[in-house]
Amino acid sequence: MKKLVFKPTFVKTKNVRSFEEMMDGLRAADGEGRLGLVWGRAGRGKTRTVQWWAAHNLAVYLRVATVWRTAEGDFLRALCRELKVLDPPARKGAIFAEAVQRLLEEPRPVFIDELEKMPRYFLDLVRDLSDMAAVPVVLIGEEELVSYMKQNRRVWSRTFRQLQFEPIAASEIVLYASDTTGLKVSPAVAKVLLDASGGDIRIVKRDLLRLIDLAAGKGVEEADETLARMAVKAGLTG
Repeated sequence: MKKLVFKPTFVKTKNVRSFEEMMDGLRAADGEGRLGLVWGRAGRGKTRTVQWWAAHNLAVYLRVATVWRTAEGDFLRALCRELKVLDPPARKGAIFAEAVQRLLEEPRPVFIDELEKMPRYFLDLVRDLSDMAAVPVVLIGEEELVSYMKQNRRVWSRTFRQLQFEPIAASEIVLYASDTTGLKVSPAVAKVLLDASGGDIRIVKRDLLRLIDLAAGKGVEEADETLARMAVKAGLTG
């Protein structure tokens, strides 16, 4: 029997393919500022998908830190560092100008994750950045991000594309298990994992790791529903 191990692998789910289509649409309007929105419950793979796309398309990814709530300067300095400005200016206005200039010199999409943690005026910073640098800025977050953006009319009118990430499907769990572990998972087993996870990819991964251990202990390369339920139960109880 071959040894079963978990190998982190990026699997192109339906959400990923939809995201690629969304970005193609946003990039078709090159030369003007525009916003995008990616939203959905935690565990749907939003952040991982954006990071994967950004790494393969010379884009900028910035995850917002709660500590920046009263410090636009810290937010802008972090953005500048992602833009390879190693020594950002001290003043907020100068930092913003530096970020805009860098994007004008090298246009590329900017992804900002969890901006809804910030006061609403941060949306105006994002809008100004997109308008002045003429690049797409895509915000990523959970359900509350939609209403957060809709409450700012100027921001919402510039939101060209939006995408809701859906729960992972049972068929995608079969593929995910095969690609990351080599473990054979039937549609019935995938449904057990899906029902337990609620479509949360992180929970599926947790239960798959436990399922590998159980399968190895049994000396099998294909999990059955009994093993799957045992893995789920072990995950829920820690």
